[in-house]
Amino acid sequence: MTEIHEDISQETLFLQTVAKALGRDKALATVPKRKEVGPPTFWREQKFENTQPLELFKANLEALTGKVVIVRDGSEATNQIKLWLKVLNAKSAILWDHPTLRKYVEPSLLGVKTVFWNSEKSRRELIEIAEQSDVGITWVDYAIGYTGTVALFNGITTGRSVSLLPPTHIAVMRKSDIVPTMSTVMRELLERCGQGNLPSAVDFITGPSRTSDIEMDLSIGVHGPVRIWTVVIED
Repeated sequence: MTEIHEDISQETLFLQTVAKALGRDKALATVPKRKEVGPPTFWREQKFENTQPLELFKANLEALTGKVVIVRDGSEATNQIKLWLKVLNAKSAILWDHPTLRKYVEPSLLGVKTVFWNSEKSRRELIEIAEQSDVGITWVDYAIGYTGTVALFNGITTGRSVSLLPPTHIAVMRKSDIVPTMSTVMRELLERCGQGNLPSAVDFITGPSRTSDIEMDLSIGVHGPVRIWTVVIED
């Protein structure tokens, strides 16, 4: 019985702390009525300058130890990736067979062995190659400024193993595909759902893989890449 009273006391203290943080004198006894459904009006009506999503994305990803380099075109993007591969002493890379990635990045100039994720090899072979690759290179469908997140739409030629298994993930994107919040991505997915054109999976990646679920000891790269480096192409 004593334990029950202690639990109730702790719960009351917790709710009072939350109420105080919200500017209330005491915790509410009943559920408040709310007319709005979904995000509040002030959030939906936010206005952003043209450069703000990129600035937010860069600041937030770099705060998570990611890298963001802004380039002018595909040639500069290829050179930046080549430089990073040299810094990493990389010998191999696996890439999405994505038409826009191919448009901007020239694999033959990267100076390492490259393999594309496509139907020329079996899925098992591709997973094994990804496991052994030093770097995985993907295109980014959307980047989210508020959280420094990249959203990757997966499919037959855009396997998620490319961004998950190699120790370094290099993500390439256009500046125009950086949006302020996740709501833009959700609207795109809703439209695709109505058209029957959903990706097989969507990966939302925010910084390198990290976990601290064992004794609150932060570990990097346990469940995914140690590094996520991004190239933003101005367009």
